Amino acid sequence: MTSEELLVDIGALVVAYFGILIGTVGLPFVASFILDGIVQLLRGRGPKLFVLALFFSAVLAGGGYLLWKFGTGNPTVTAPTLTSMATVATYLLTISIVLALIGFVARSVKLLR
Repeated sequence: MTSEELLVDIGALVVAYFGILIGTVGLPFVASFILDGIVQLLRGRGPKLFVLALFFSAVLAGGGYLLWKFGTGNPTVTAPTLTSMATVATYLLTISIVLALIGFVARSVKLLR
């Protein structure tokens, strides 16, 4: 294996992990802003935040998915590597959902004061 092939293989893994990072860390926080937008809609303040958060969630979901598919499409990505990616994604998703919900609750409490 040449150094160029090794660099391409490592680059594909980095791209795949970056896609996982976008999907598992970025999306829960954008989803919490979607909840903020729903609260703003219910309070009669217009759909601006809701539409903006919905747009960003679509962009993040699509971008993360494309990066993940591109990175895992490399033939050198093996089944154990995919398993470790799933494990990392599970841990990151669990932590970021909790933090996003804490952020949503904190912003909601601040609005009520």
